[in-house]
Amino acid sequence: MNKKISKDWQDWIKVNIERGCDLEEIREILHKEGFNSKEIKQYTDLSHTNKKLVRTAVVPKKDSLFQRVKLLYKKYKLVRDQLLEEADIEVNKNFLPVDENFRIETNKAEIYSIDNFLNHEESDELISLIKTRLRPSTIASSEGTDDQSFRTSKTCDLGNLDNALLEDIDRRICSFLDIDHKFSEVIQGQFYEIGEEFKAHTDFFEKDQMQEYGGARGQRTYTFMIYLNDVEEGGETEFLHLKHTFKPKKGTAIAWNNLTEDGSVNPNTMHQAHPVLKGNKAVITKWFREKNGDEIFKKNSVIKNDSFTKEGFKKAKFNESLFSEILKFYNQNKDEDQNEHIDGNFVYIPNSKKEASKLIELPEELKEKVHSALKDPLEQWSGISLEPTFVYGIRIYQNGAVLVPHRDRENTHIISAIINIDQEVSKDWPLVIEDHFFRKHEVTLRPGEVIYYESAKLLHGRPQPLEGKSFANVFCHFMPSKAL
Repeated sequence: MNKKISKDWQDWIKVNIERGCDLEEIREILHKEGFNSKEIKQYTDLSHTNKKLVRTAVVPKKDSLFQRVKLLYKKYKLVRDQLLEEADIEVNKNFLPVDENFRIETNKAEIYSIDNFLNHEESDELISLIKTRLRPSTIASSEGTDDQSFRTSKTCDLGNLDNALLEDIDRRICSFLDIDHKFSEVIQGQFYEIGEEFKAHTDFFEKDQMQEYGGARGQRTYTFMIYLNDVEEGGETEFLHLKHTFKPKKGTAIAWNNLTEDGSVNPNTMHQAHPVLKGNKAVITKWFREKNGDEIFKKNSVIKNDSFTKEGFKKAKFNESLFSEILKFYNQNKDEDQNEHIDGNFVYIPNSKKEASKLIELPEELKEKVHSALKDPLEQWSGISLEPTFVYGIRIYQNGAVLVPHRDRENTHIISAIINIDQEVSKDWPLVIEDHFFRKHEVTLRPGEVIYYESAKLLHGRPQPLEGKSFANVFCHFMPSKAL
């Protein structure tokens, strides 16, 4: 275990830590590769890497300069860091660098609205869960406690329920905000019937409540609330000082920072839940805290919801004539395949030393044809001008192979495609891919079908072992055009 970690492997560690990959998984891969334990600890130490690797949100020095950068950011998000560095823009580590498309325009608070965070089926199931264990809602803030009508809704302590959907949504909220689950409170559900409301209040603990409710975990930082139904009338959430009102919309999340840039409480986040006038209203809420035992919350990492497309991936038919040409080449060269070595052990056969995949190199002419055939449909799908990076050869997964869920390289793999060329399987072998809200989907491709996907952003893989003789596909990758 004395092998030195090369520059390429250092870059690999950096990229995967930035993408939020599991730290223990990264270390396990490095150990399997035979690297020095001391160096593994050094290069995967978050206290070391955060200072060097983490990107943060920005605060503009000059409005005119910021407007120019903002426009470029929206059109060419991938060159964001370079633009900000060249513009010499100051760094603010307290606010989340969320996609600008989600943010509500105000300089008084950090607040976001995210449509379709939950789908209809998820929302309906949560409403059913909430209704099973309702109790009268309580308040922590001292403001208005003498008014019995201050908060008249009912609450369900969803965190006490053993439910797979709840666990998954909890994970997705933390992943979306890029805040460690250890800094969070459990999810609560609230249910409002006609006439019920929650009068103007803030989510942070006031001075006289910090001792009782703050404890070792400190002040509340972020609030993440999701509407579970469309309210027929009433039930709006109004932020009084921001002059902004949200109408409940099924599946839509709103999130806000209860603190200011310097970490003090922000009274501008005062909000109220208006009385329900017709129908009922259901929401879930999750709060985050300043502290986690000995650790203090420092928000300086990157949220991975910068995106080009609404859904993140799309299944389609590949060009038929070109598919026939590639399939013919594949059948003619099967005997010339070679065992494939992939850095990082992303493809392997569990409990076996057998090679998990083979590779047939494609001639340059075919590679150019693949790029040419995919450029227009991928540009139409992504809405951006693309430049080809490279086409991988035909990878042939072997029986028992697993493709570890991962995100692709940010320097070459941004908008990508996987083309299914051939398969000899006894059971479907789906690609498991997360969408922009961290839901997991299974996508099954038949020969001649292709999936477009945002490969550097979305976690994807084939975690179940392949059942069958072989599964052959081609990868094609693009970057946004550098021409501004």
